[in-house]
Amino acid sequence: GIDWPDMTSRDDVIKTVVLAYENPRDGGTQSKYNALLHSLYFFKLHESDVISGESQIMTRAEDLLSTEWIFDTQTMLELTIDPEIGSWDTVAEVEGEACTDCWETTRSYFVRAQFEDEGTIYQSSPERAFVRIIVAPDESDGSKWALRAMFDLGI
Repeated sequence: GIDWPDMTSRDDVIKTVVLAYENPRDGGTQSKYNALLHSLYFFKLHESDVISGESQIMTRAEDLLSTEWIFDTQTMLELTIDPEIGSWDTVAEVEGEACTDCWETTRSYFVRAQFEDEGTIYQSSPERAFVRIIVAPDESDGSKWALRAMFDLGI
């Protein structure tokens, strides 16, 4: 079995995302990923990744559908975010909304995916892609952390 973090450390949020991507077809992965996301979670894409005029925001529901599709259809999937390198700072609001006891960090990441054998391999620029991660107390257990938002900062 997978040794899932207990979510009592802010870095456990990052570790859980990475573990989910390392184990996309494990029977419990999708439910762990679902439980990780705060009810107000969203992912903000970098403007260069969005067609002009379309929203940069991926809602929680859209992220869950997208992640489920990625996990189900990938033939290769890799995500690296170092949970140990980076500091956490308090943040009072997220996109204009108050965020009580929220914390943020900016980390470099690397992602690589392929969706059919011998198909195109998609990947970020090694050591040049960054993400801003915001965590908040878990709504069902304030002693644990949940993923409140992610912002792809691009390169």
